[in-house]
Amino acid sequence: MARRIGIRILLGLFTVTAVVLLTFVLQYVVPGDPARSIAGPKAGPQVLAEIRDRLRLDDPLWSQLGHYLSSVATGDLGTSYSTDRPVLSLILERLPATAVLAVAALVVELVLGGLWGLWEALRPRRSWLLASVNVGLLSMPVFSLGFLLLLLFGYKLPIFPIDGGTGGAQIVLPALTLGVLGAPYYANVVRDSTRESLASAYVRTAVAKGLSRRRIVIRHVLRNTASPVTTLLGMDVAVFLSGVVFVETIFGWPGIGQMQTQAFAALDRPLLTGTVIVAATLVVVANLLVDLIRTAIDPRAASESL
Repeated sequence: MARRIGIRILLGLFTVTAVVLLTFVLQYVVPGDPARSIAGPKAGPQVLAEIRDRLRLDDPLWSQLGHYLSSVATGDLGTSYSTDRPVLSLILERLPATAVLAVAALVVELVLGGLWGLWEALRPRRSWLLASVNVGLLSMPVFSLGFLLLLLFGYKLPIFPIDGGTGGAQIVLPALTLGVLGAPYYANVVRDSTRESLASAYVRTAVAKGLSRRRIVIRHVLRNTASPVTTLLGMDVAVFLSGVVFVETIFGWPGIGQMQTQAFAALDRPLLTGTVIVAATLVVVANLLVDLIRTAIDPRAASESL
């Protein structure tokens, strides 16, 4: 167990470092002048030169990267170009909003996907419509469903507010966007696991003993879906963090995703890189926790996790 955790942590550190290097290099080659973005279009050459010198923008790439990595190693993600505030404090201010959205979307995914998958497995002859919807949702981009829900329930039928914020009503549409698009993945996992369990010997034995179908599903079938669903949860973190950028921007949800978009538009390199580091770290930590939970549920998974 300790060895597996150690290997996972080392792989996680390697992943985060690789993401930081890639993000930093890409920002370096992307056209645009952060000094001009900070000073404004009317700033003179002397002002721009002072900003570049203060932020070390004219240093070689390797020098900037080395300075940044040494700062990150001490927990300093730099200072935002846009707000002149520490990047870490800005991220921590937005993190709770993204966490709330993640929990709400996860509830939608698990409830909708679980019921969906059970229906397809237990009622195969009546699930053709759900199977068709499943294929359609799997091929739909997150921003397409987001704009569709925004137009339908924000403008045509103004049921939910679209002015941003973190209220209970404001979270419905972004949570539905992420949850509905994530539900088919859970539905597929639950469906396949349920079908496999229903064809197993222990279920046939339970049927021979006269146990009701509901009891068999609750006590035996659903228990076996826990391990694959838990595995999917770990992979879902990375998918969620990529989709949350679009969803938070579309609906004005003040989380890390929206801040990433704003940082990119403002050429705020420290803020953008900081959000990427935090996102990569969350993915690594989530996968480590999922691996531990999955091993606790099914010890046989320990041999499959490396």
